[in-house]
Amino acid sequence: MRSRTVVVTAVIAALALGACRSDNGAGDDDPTTDGGTGTDADPGVGCSMRSPRSVAPETFVGPTGLQDRMTALIDGATDRLDIHMYLWTVKPLANRVVAAKARGVDVRVILDPDSPGNAAVRPIFSSGGVTVRDASSLYTFSHAKYMVIDGDTAVIMSMNFNVDAMSDERNYGMVDRDPDDVADVQAIFDQDWATAGNESPQAADISCTRLVISPTNAKPRILEHINSAQQTLELQLMYLSETDVRAAVLAAQQRGVAVRMIISDDTDESIPPLKAAGVQVKKSTTYYLHAKLIVADGVPFVGSENMSFTSLTRNREIGALVFEPAAAAVITSQFTADWAAGQTL
Repeated sequence: MRSRTVVVTAVIAALALGACRSDNGAGDDDPTTDGGTGTDADPGVGCSMRSPRSVAPETFVGPTGLQDRMTALIDGATDRLDIHMYLWTVKPLANRVVAAKARGVDVRVILDPDSPGNAAVRPIFSSGGVTVRDASSLYTFSHAKYMVIDGDTAVIMSMNFNVDAMSDERNYGMVDRDPDDVADVQAIFDQDWATAGNESPQAADISCTRLVISPTNAKPRILEHINSAQQTLELQLMYLSETDVRAAVLAAQQRGVAVRMIISDDTDESIPPLKAAGVQVKKSTTYYLHAKLIVADGVPFVGSENMSFTSLTRNREIGALVFEPAAAAVITSQFTADWAAGQTL
């Protein structure tokens, strides 16, 4: 396990830069327009996204079986359960968290205060003695969706705990038991928990991490991932509004990469320039597309980051690459099936 140095002042100052909560009411589905130029963070902000893991992750696809899987993961907690969720409306999952608390599990929940659907579960947590904190105003939106279970398992997802995610949305997730990844996710939660409680946070040392974290390194790492594609680039996105990310996709097409994109909205502003460059584009026709999937040469990115300026540079988000073949195949096979079912634009 890597040692982790406490550098509180520097990290909190970095988070505060350009990351105050806006008043525009935008939420999970907002393709906030990019400022047009985009400035990449220092590309040396950590270890490789593809540094080998000591334990291969498991991957999963929603919505089929999603609520049962989340229930089993929550029910499996024996010591600690930390959950950071942008939107939570599924009351049975909230009840399972209360049951975990009742059997002696130390439970903490962070919710985004600007997501009104969370009112559905707050009374359940309150009556069940579960401590809930509203996410820090350091972030425009606390849009992450993850759990840390017993300090040895991290669940990183694109799905919220909302009713539609359990039945009508395409999403992807991973169960990560690599000790370094779990320690990084735990450190981020601990920092955000303390900050939300107006306590002195112990800053997460993520100077060496595989994770894709907003606002710390998400934009340069997403660009690095896209730029790494040599043969194929497959995207399954709600929208594509961040101009540098769009430019990187176009550049991949122009250097001979076979690029395919499934998009949620056939009026998305990225479609005309991509099609003009020869990118194959389809609209999702199976489930509502809530995914944030980018697959470069068979390696998927899984996480909460939408391809917008705000999501990549001002929100709290967490994601990671899945480069282990068996775990990646679960995701790429679903993309292939969704592509076959999609409507050509």
